Amino acid sequence: MPTRDEIEAIRSRVNIVDVVSRYVSVRASGNNYIALCPFHPDESPSMTISAEKGLFHCFGCGAGGDVYTFLSQIENVEFPDAVRRLADEAGVRLTETKGETQPTGGLREIVERVARFYERGLHSDDGQHARAYLADRGITDETIERFRLGYAPPASGALLNTFRNQTDELTRLSLVRKGYDGRWAFFRDRVIFPLTSSQGEVLSFAGRALGPDDEPKYLNTANTPIFTKSKLLYGLSQARDALNREGQALMVEGYTDVIMAHQHGFQNAVASMGTSLTKDHAHLLKRYVSSALLAYDRDAAGRAATLRGVKQLLSVGLDVRVVLLPPDGDPDDLLREGGADAFRDALGHSVPFAEFFVQSLLETHDPRELQGQEAIIASTRDFLSGLSSPALRTRILKELGSALEIPVEDLRGAMERMKGRGGTVTMEPRSPEHWGVEEHLMHLLLHGEYSVDRAIHELKPEDFSRYAEAIDALFKLYREEIVPPRFDGPDAQQAITAWLDQLDPQQAQRLRALAVSQRRDTDSERAITQLLQGKIRLQGIDRRIRTLSARIREAEARGDREGVARLQREHSDLSIERRQLLRDIGWRTTASQGGGAHHG
Repeated sequence: MPTRDEIEAIRSRVNIVDVVSRYVSVRASGNNYIALCPFHPDESPSMTISAEKGLFHCFGCGAGGDVYTFLSQIENVEFPDAVRRLADEAGVRLTETKGETQPTGGLREIVERVARFYERGLHSDDGQHARAYLADRGITDETIERFRLGYAPPASGALLNTFRNQTDELTRLSLVRKGYDGRWAFFRDRVIFPLTSSQGEVLSFAGRALGPDDEPKYLNTANTPIFTKSKLLYGLSQARDALNREGQALMVEGYTDVIMAHQHGFQNAVASMGTSLTKDHAHLLKRYVSSALLAYDRDAAGRAATLRGVKQLLSVGLDVRVVLLPPDGDPDDLLREGGADAFRDALGHSVPFAEFFVQSLLETHDPRELQGQEAIIASTRDFLSGLSSPALRTRILKELGSALEIPVEDLRGAMERMKGRGGTVTMEPRSPEHWGVEEHLMHLLLHGEYSVDRAIHELKPEDFSRYAEAIDALFKLYREEIVPPRFDGPDAQQAITAWLDQLDPQQAQRLRALAVSQRRDTDSERAITQLLQGKIRLQGIDRRIRTLSARIREAEARGDREGVARLQREHSDLSIERRQLLRDIGWRTTASQGGGAHHG
């Protein structure tokens, strides 16, 4: 244990304001400094820091203490770990008791050594094809060094032999797995992305497959004693200065999106680590910025992730705008193909969230049909129920009222009537007779009739309009070995609960209803075949219907009555074809009777 003199020497040499400013934006106020408190939801600066006294105190939640207290609480480490971390910064050499090991200090030291092992691997002969992959993606040597990218060799022996005396610790870090035939390295033949704290301390890793057919493409470790993925943002340590300087975060989805954004000068880019944006992520961002730009994919899964992420950001008081990326594109693609200018142009044409939200609903439901309008209103009511900002609720209602040509007061009345009925149009499924293709597939999955390991080869999240985010979360949990290949047996309840915990309350409620519904299919294999065949045809029809809907709106805006009539006839023919297809595969969905693109 460090001596009292060593502890005091560190305290005298470390400026508490410098330490606090690494985690929150700090500004001078008289002789002291003030900041938003990171230990509770803080709308206005409640925390005061005194450089002279070496103390901080929050007048909102009461948190306070010295620099050791602050570091221990914000990094969730024990006091001795906080002392050790500040000792290096202060240049104080500590007296250690022989054989002394701290619960997390030892793990942090080992994970840093593993990071260097992976870095060396990238520059070894075995890592040649990994270097070629990164070069092909346009990632420079400077960027590789800045983000400490590495490579995990294909054989487990390299890692296990290098750390032969720390296999138990590597197992706790989720870097080694145990099985009937011994232990093996979790990452093999993958490009490695170190996952760090906001201070740049390596806590865990993610790995990207190199073969085009290797699955899963990305592999993330499970949570460990020093790593909780729902509380960290990828790229935050590299982005921290830019976030403080610009006051705005650029939220993207993937590791390479972050890396390429930084490489092209957009150094305020961060991403959640293979999980949906959580309230912890939102609170973490709030420490640094007052606004956020979301640049997520525009497919169904990306749209669902955007809506859920925005809700978390709005809940902590951040202003949000959405970047409209090209269809089927992501920031990485746009930066590589169009460069910084094309990406900057896309950011410059971002839209307020209210406009994006309403446009997403219009793309998902047919606003010209009564059922389409009801679904739009119901979805809006569900979303608004979780918003605390009256101004934003009013802005969304005005945007929606303008799009549907319905007065705002009438919209409010319709939403109240839905509330009075004890539910909404979108709170389905009510019974198997009203299920669509997606509901039946989810039901078969939840009851173990359709295995997860089969679904992951036959389906993609973007195949779904209502359950894209749920399927995305399920596949990630399966790859991380948190859910089993099939939802049956004694572990099914725990696995389903783990899945539902990843979803927003409304989606979780829908899946719970499916999980407790009675089975309807006597021949599960026949049902799955019908559903998958119908799904592919439905996707093509829905894409054509969405395209026609957009062309109809354009023709209406031009005053082209003849064109509108022709396009509406095509739309009607496709709607008839769609309803016939739903009858052919054995089920119908109430949401599709108007022929809109929102299919079940």
